[in-house]
Amino acid sequence: MKPERCLVLNGAGAGRGLSNLIALLEGGTVIAQQSLAGRGASERFAPTVQALLAQAGWFHPPDLLAAIIGPGSFTGLRASLSLAAGLVRGWSCQGVGVRLGDAMRASLQRKDATILCLARRGRVFVDPPGHAAYALPVEEISPGLWSAIAGDAVYGEDALPELTGAMGEARLGGESERLPLAAPTAEGIFQAAIEGLQTPQFYALEPLYIDPPEARPPAGGLRLAPR
Repeated sequence: MKPERCLVLNGAGAGRGLSNLIALLEGGTVIAQQSLAGRGASERFAPTVQALLAQAGWFHPPDLLAAIIGPGSFTGLRASLSLAAGLVRGWSCQGVGVRLGDAMRASLQRKDATILCLARRGRVFVDPPGHAAYALPVEEISPGLWSAIAGDAVYGEDALPELTGAMGEARLGGESERLPLAAPTAEGIFQAAIEGLQTPQFYALEPLYIDPPEARPPAGGLRLAPR
């Protein structure tokens, strides 16, 4: 049975122009949503969820919680997915993870498209279609790589400056397609979650990290555990 009420969380927040999103849907239609951007956005996830639930008059748990698992911001994913896992456990509702590329494809209604999204430091994530294929980072856009994916590639507005600088405007023409969507919609995330639930092994609420963690142990070692 298709879930009637769903809470959507997107804490990926990677790339210029992208913002985090929290939304409530009934029957696949958004009834309340809030975008969060800038420093400290992850600290406002829980209060925003609480405010939206009150705004919508949801005094009972939703049927489904769908959350973006990545790729994206380490801090944003860690905060949003920790919150999602806690809510699912407390509410005893269904929780499902959604890959960013799958949510973009659902938002664009282009299931067979390869999605290009801007990552940190001017790199681009290439996310191919297929539920079992994880997104991989691209350190550099090369002519060989571009020709290999041209024909079914679409890219969010946030990735355009980096792609133009690497390939030149002419290389962005042809069979590739520019679509002015930098982040998935709440409806797209919900639809991708529903499609994921129909597969034998859907994604859990666990982060899909592409880059290794940047945190390093202190030079002097970790402190001793308190007694």
